[in-house]
Amino acid sequence: MSYSKDDIPDFLQDVGGEESDSQQRIDTDILEPVIFSDTFLRFQLQNKGILNPKSRITFSFQSPSKDSFLPLGVGIGSLIQRATLKIGGKTICEVDDWSHYSYYKSLFTDQQVVKDREQYVSGRAISNAVVYEDNANTSKFVGMDLGREFTVANASTDTDMKLQTFQKLNSTPVFSLSLDELIPCLRSVSLPLFMLKEEVQIELTLASTVGKRACFEATLEADKDTAIQLNQDDVRLIADYTFLDGEAMNRYASANKDFQYTFLEPRLTKTTISSVAEGQNLVRNVGGAGRRVPKMFVMVTTDKSGSSVKDHNQMTLLNDYRAVATYTGSEGSDFEYGSLTANIKKNDAFIFPIDRSNSALHYHGVQQTEGAVPHVTREMYARQGNSLAPSKFEGYTLDAESELSGQFFVNAFRFPDGQRVDSRGLEIHFKYSGFAVDELPMTQRVYIELEKRMVIRDGVVDTVFE
Repeated sequence: MSYSKDDIPDFLQDVGGEESDSQQRIDTDILEPVIFSDTFLRFQLQNKGILNPKSRITFSFQSPSKDSFLPLGVGIGSLIQRATLKIGGKTICEVDDWSHYSYYKSLFTDQQVVKDREQYVSGRAISNAVVYEDNANTSKFVGMDLGREFTVANASTDTDMKLQTFQKLNSTPVFSLSLDELIPCLRSVSLPLFMLKEEVQIELTLASTVGKRACFEATLEADKDTAIQLNQDDVRLIADYTFLDGEAMNRYASANKDFQYTFLEPRLTKTTISSVAEGQNLVRNVGGAGRRVPKMFVMVTTDKSGSSVKDHNQMTLLNDYRAVATYTGSEGSDFEYGSLTANIKKNDAFIFPIDRSNSALHYHGVQQTEGAVPHVTREMYARQGNSLAPSKFEGYTLDAESELSGQFFVNAFRFPDGQRVDSRGLEIHFKYSGFAVDELPMTQRVYIELEKRMVIRDGVVDTVFE
């Protein structure tokens, strides 16, 4: 994304030693949804000032009677199934299966930030640190680091850790998500709402009240289908607007009569892998024809996770928001990483001269694509290394095959050539060596990120693909 000097408001530009008497103020509106239900929310912004992309939407749930908590990888993001920005009735940016998209993006949040901020603000709670053996000053394993100590038991496998009390949903905590998290086109951009003549709306389609929004403590198997419902009193958009003096606002509007910028919009395609054999030779088109696609990422999930209760992801630490690594061996004994052989065909040529199958190369591909390291251990990524503590968290064994081990196996690819994708689109060639038979069918999600441009001209907004 590139900007010219005219894209930057005068009050943010470096004016050196030049004196200025510009007046600036920040107004905050607390907006209730204009449409509210347990499946859909719509907020309407006021066309004034310059919108702060860090404005937040708050959520809480009606206090469930049972001990439940948000999925550790996405936190309150588990609530969102689709996020849409509409201006003048036109869809400007939309993300389907937003919670899975957020799961991927959350992997790059520094663990210290998760420990110090995110577990309180958004409910995300994947933060790792070395853990000491019971009553000893040695450490061989990695466990959760959220500011609480493990409760030591006679056997290390019974040693347990709990979330903070206020994070349990029966304490009715209030969590929030920022607008630039929800809507990618608002990332790093302050939208000049005062220049718009059209209505600006944010629409959120919500996940099912049963099974998708929360996880339950390991002993509450009988209560796994409890509905988790929104508390309308706490659903608010806290919108911050920046205002300058009238002359500065007029100068900015005059200098940006043709305001435009580029952003990346995720586009999802997904398919079902119904058998092990089908996953061993998976070739499919994932779109992008005629578009510029700088990068893409891939993950596989299942609706049948759970060490003790299959078919119910809410009886795990991550719920449905995971990326399952391939298996080899028998479940419960020597489950370990199998292999994924992967390549991408773009414009009739593969991006790698030799198919990639090494898990370290897959991990490196994610780092290379995003320019940041996923904050997970080798065992969390690909079931290798035996680094996770055998102790428990909320009653679930951390290194179990359906908890944290091998549940962050995302794959990402970048296309730095800058060329448009031809009419055939992008084609993935994946060979998964194996999955647990009792977790089939699997769902493979592929997000490609398309270059798109927003244009504001004479108060009217439109978008075009680059």
